Amino acid sequence: MILLSVHSLVKHFGPDPVLAGVTFDIRPGERVSLVGPNGAGKTTLMRIITGAEEADSGQVSLHASATLGYLEQQP
Repeated sequence: MILLSVHSLVKHFGPDPVLAGVTFDIRPGERVSLVGPNGAGKTTLMRIITGAEEADSGQVSLHASATLGYLEQQP
């Protein structure tokens, strides 16, 4: 069973892509960490997964038994 599936996400801000073809699955029992330098698209990816922002293309699927929790970053 796949709890969260992200397939071919693309997001542009201006002419440059912030996310280009991001694809991954999360299954029960897996632990995941999202790390990267400032401006790499971590917050954008999380906002797309939670539905707070739309991707330019691609798909996010959440299993019916899964729930998302997201603590927004503070400036």
